[in-house]
Amino acid sequence: MRLIGFWVALVVLVWGGPLAAADKPLNLLLVTADDMNADSGGWNGNALGATPNLDAFAMGAHRFVNSHVTVPICQPCRSALLTGRVPHRNGALGFNPIRRDVPTLVEILREAGYYTAVIAKAVHMAPAEKFPWHAVGDQALGKQPAKFAEKFREMLAAAAKEKKPFFINANICDPHRPFVPAKAGADELAGAKVYKPAEVTVPAFLEDLPRVREEVAQYYTSVSRFDVAFGLVLKELTAAGRDADTVVVFMSDHGMSFPFSKATVYYNGTWSPVLIRYPGQKDPKAHAEFVNSVDVMPSVLELLGVKQPAGMDGRSWVPLLNGEAQADRDFVVTHVNTVSSGKSFAQRCVRTKDRALMFHAWVGGPDKFRVEAMSGLSFAAMNASDDPKIQARVKQLVEGEPLMLFDTAADPTERKNLVRDPKYANDVAELSKKLLAHMKRTGDPQTKAFEAALAPK
Repeated sequence: MRLIGFWVALVVLVWGGPLAAADKPLNLLLVTADDMNADSGGWNGNALGATPNLDAFAMGAHRFVNSHVTVPICQPCRSALLTGRVPHRNGALGFNPIRRDVPTLVEILREAGYYTAVIAKAVHMAPAEKFPWHAVGDQALGKQPAKFAEKFREMLAAAAKEKKPFFINANICDPHRPFVPAKAGADELAGAKVYKPAEVTVPAFLEDLPRVREEVAQYYTSVSRFDVAFGLVLKELTAAGRDADTVVVFMSDHGMSFPFSKATVYYNGTWSPVLIRYPGQKDPKAHAEFVNSVDVMPSVLELLGVKQPAGMDGRSWVPLLNGEAQADRDFVVTHVNTVSSGKSFAQRCVRTKDRALMFHAWVGGPDKFRVEAMSGLSFAAMNASDDPKIQARVKQLVEGEPLMLFDTAADPTERKNLVRDPKYANDVAELSKKLLAHMKRTGDPQTKAFEAALAPK
């Protein structure tokens, strides 16, 4: 505990950080939604009203509106989040364990004297010895708001009994498939608002077909149930008297489980704005800088005043929270490697405010693109359509092209590949340079394949 006190004192002295008293360490609550699109919340512009609790929290939090997850797939996303390293540097390219020589946030905080606990998704944190939780809440709790909150209350009490600061990773499993069914009973709904197909707005990157609209309605009912759980968790935090000394971080692990979202480096796959509230914060606001989920670990460690391990790829947001500038915050790089089926559909993307350059290394390989997000009503409806525009959209997803450039200012749903348009040659060159530098710096195994794709044909 003396080590904690030293770092806390140093942060307060040098930075003027969030603590009122240097001898009292802050707690950390990291809440994730499972497969929730960034624009599903009212705080981010959605008019459906599915997230009143999240919206209320956002009003008092810093909002990183251009945050992207490093990997838009459950297990590798959490591996990157809890190591601060990109997939090929932590070892978890897909649904496989991280390397044993890579420090995790759980290890670092437990060693610093924290009580560590997780609710749901623990199966996606491997190997188990690298994630030494004091307590683990069952996966089934992730879609049961009242029981989820009860387990969270037990964990708060356990930390208090041991007189330790806590790190609790509360992983709400909504709105992951299977969605709340249209005819769910009161127990299954748990207070969630039921959405009908006619009430919802189909996201612009999807096709407004009847079966798509039906599935989007089910999705938003699941978003509403997520919000019920989120509200109960914050209520328990306040009831325990810990809201005043706890750093609270919210994010989704990636986009919704629909085509052109989860398990892709398309915009809606990786976009996951972060909300962060911490004691002593000044004037919470929206931050437009491009940030990445590997930044979460160095950021919270600095806020907690705990020494950071060497080797992380992420950078702390504390300077941004303090209103300072950081270099190279005008772009972000995202990755996909192995998906849940075990197949490799390697992808890379470098994204700026109005451009996105994607590299699809799997194109030309033995398999057409197929992931869990294509298993529901929406892709089946798109695939069955005889509309030429929708057929072209399906082809874009399942066949792809090795290099794709999108002018996201003019084409926000990323439908028109401009990589061969001479007017965009400078954009291709500039973004390729950024992506290649990132790949070489991190030892990306797809570097040579990307260089080959760039070579003149």
